[in-house]
Amino acid sequence: MRRFVPLSYLLLLLALSGLAISSCFTPGPLKADRDPDDLFAPSEADAIVVDAILYVDAPLPPIDLRRTAAPGDPYNAADAALVGAFVTIMQGETTYEYGPHPTMAGRYVPPAGAAVVEPATQYGLRVLVNDEPEVRATTLTPPRIRIDELVLLDLDDDQEEIELRQLRLFGDIGDAVYDAPENQLEHTVGFLEARIRIDGAAASYQFGVSNLENGSPLLFDSDFIDAEDRDDLEREETSRLLRLEDDGLFLSWEGINYAGRHKIRLFAVDQNWFDLVRTDNVGNERETGEAGQSFQRPLFNIENGIGLFASASVDSFGFFVRPEGAPPCTGCECWGCGDRNAWSGILDQETGSGRLRYDRHVGTGSRCELSYEIADATPVEACPTCSFAWEFELGKLTVYRDRGACAEAEDLKGETFRLAQSMDVVSDESGTSRFGLYIGAEGFWAPIETGWSLVVDTPSAHRWLFGFSGD
Repeated sequence: MRRFVPLSYLLLLLALSGLAISSCFTPGPLKADRDPDDLFAPSEADAIVVDAILYVDAPLPPIDLRRTAAPGDPYNAADAALVGAFVTIMQGETTYEYGPHPTMAGRYVPPAGAAVVEPATQYGLRVLVNDEPEVRATTLTPPRIRIDELVLLDLDDDQEEIELRQLRLFGDIGDAVYDAPENQLEHTVGFLEARIRIDGAAASYQFGVSNLENGSPLLFDSDFIDAEDRDDLEREETSRLLRLEDDGLFLSWEGINYAGRHKIRLFAVDQNWFDLVRTDNVGNERETGEAGQSFQRPLFNIENGIGLFASASVDSFGFFVRPEGAPPCTGCECWGCGDRNAWSGILDQETGSGRLRYDRHVGTGSRCELSYEIADATPVEACPTCSFAWEFELGKLTVYRDRGACAEAEDLKGETFRLAQSMDVVSDESGTSRFGLYIGAEGFWAPIETGWSLVVDTPSAHRWLFGFSGD
């Protein structure tokens, strides 16, 4: 999964920029059916790289042109920019002559008044540079796509799909979708299906996931992933290539990493986009079993050049996600507004092992992520309105990230916690009850206003999940 800025652009072109940055050999003239062995010819530095995606119902895009660097040469974006090219896009009998951007070398812009991109229409690209072979590519834009319904589904006891509710769409209420009760989701509870209308077929489909918050916490305990993977978690992700089934596409929870507002863009993509993604060996974790997985170079579909000249149609929807087990909440109150900090724990009630995690995000950009091993955990007598209680000490400290916000949280080793699950249900979605949380000290028990508690039973473990926002 990759960051893409704009959302679709960098996602698909990361492999292409890598060709230039890493100074890989590139053949010329480049054709999609060229023998992969030819890719390692020593004379193919300085190949032309094309970056352009046409979006249905949007203006013609700028086109970025650059050259690959020779092996061993340092890559410099300014030096790689291709200037002085004659660039045109053709659609039927109409030709649009592009001109150089006034300040961005290597970028070419369409003429004023150029028509918007039409669905199900072929566009051609020509790039002429002095006496070099003409760079050519075509794209057939996908049909226009519209999301008719967005539905939250789940499985019943017989593992049959059941519809929990329909979510509101941007076309209904605009940005109010993020506050609509129907669009408040609990992480990993149920799954979403986008039911679409498209007059024809696209080569494939992809979701682009954007978390719109600046400092919301992870939706899961990062103790379960290693430090390298944790640092790779982004607020913008992309799905694998998807196949449309019965006019529906399922959105996986994979890639939804942080709490808060999410805008999801659904791309119906052309053959060029599809071919690049499915043959991208750098990103082969996104392979879908299509032919081409073993290609030694991506499939560019550009003659006498490499890169991407592609098209897509787009629609979008939005919702709000809170952590699993958290009670219903709105906006930053789900993780704390301003100086946001929270504790969350997991305790195996059979072995007494577990961890207590602390996350803090300050508006200034300061941040803290750490956790303590739970030590000497022992069941204790619960309060009269509680179902069970545990006492434990904080053991070994692990600091994942300290950007000036950990303060006293780093000095709690040896401190004792006494916590209990309340009998009061604070939320009950999809048949899973979440309870309140109590804290005990010196023989007294008091409810934690922001606390929550949940027991998860599996054949191999009996785990207690709990958490609360700090002061």
